[in-house]
Amino acid sequence: TINKHFDIDGEVPWNPARFINHGCEVNAESDVEDDRVWIIATRNIKKGEEILYNYNYDLEDAFDNPCYCGSKNCIGYMVGEDYWPKLRKQIAKRDKKSK
Repeated sequence: TINKHFDIDGEVPWNPARFINHGCEVNAESDVEDDRVWIIATRNIKKGEEILYNYNYDLEDAFDNPCYCGSKNCIGYMVGEDYWPKLRKQIAKRDKKSK
């Protein structure tokens, strides 16, 4: 989800953005311009390197969307980076309950 009006739909066959995976350490970001969503590199991307951008799912959907990006800074869920502090608290609370 880009924002409440825009979403990159991976189900649409003609949309090349469907090949961009979520990651917690990204090399691309979204930019909305004139009702079009663009994926912009945030740094030089090496040949053969996977393009990753944060899907920015809402906090309320966090536990339904686990992340398997494998980065050393992976938060564990496909949630927007702005939500990470709250998510860390929720994870700690959940883990404390399960002990």
